[in-house]
Amino acid sequence: MDATLTFLQETYEKYVPGHRIFASSSFQTQSVPLLHLLSSHFKGVPVLFIDTGFLFAETYAFKNELTQLLGLRVITLSAQKTYAQQTGADGLFQYARDTAYCCHINKVEPIQQFLRSGDVWISGVRRDQTSIRKSMSPIEVDARGIIRVHPMLDWSAKAVYDYIRVHQLPRHPLEDQGYMSIGCVPCTHKFSAEGPRGGRWLGSKKTECGLHINK
Repeated sequence: MDATLTFLQETYEKYVPGHRIFASSSFQTQSVPLLHLLSSHFKGVPVLFIDTGFLFAETYAFKNELTQLLGLRVITLSAQKTYAQQTGADGLFQYARDTAYCCHINKVEPIQQFLRSGDVWISGVRRDQTSIRKSMSPIEVDARGIIRVHPMLDWSAKAVYDYIRVHQLPRHPLEDQGYMSIGCVPCTHKFSAEGPRGGRWLGSKKTECGLHINK
């Protein structure tokens, strides 16, 4: 934790002033340590929350709980396309037709429209989550010139839960029901044998929504 805090402090001092700095959070249990560190030491950093409109009620409640508990400044982003515009001629939503496109319009586009070149984007991705994240660097600059900062890369799931226990912080309520990686309702299932993110996009090879693909 000390190394993470030092890294955040050095990054913050490097890019302030002169850059807009934001964190993003899906408000899962894995989000809690980073949100706590930011709220304790970097209160000026706003937290971006992407509201797809398809999230679990428990996620909205957990977001509200953490926002109040930690005194977070949350900025909510959402898709510009209405539900009607996300429905095909067959009456099916995009998540039932093309999950990659659904993630793009509901997650990737909102943050692309908000962030601009030179902005600093802090996220809580970890190497142990997916093969794509395994190869990430602590600081990267993507094709749009956005500076991506990954302070939690080398944390393990155990480190996350140890931190939560030591600081007596809450966990996402759906974990007790068997959900380990929680996204949108249509594409999230309970824990599977495929690993901690196996409950996302079950039955497909998809492991990323596209937010954390550096392009």
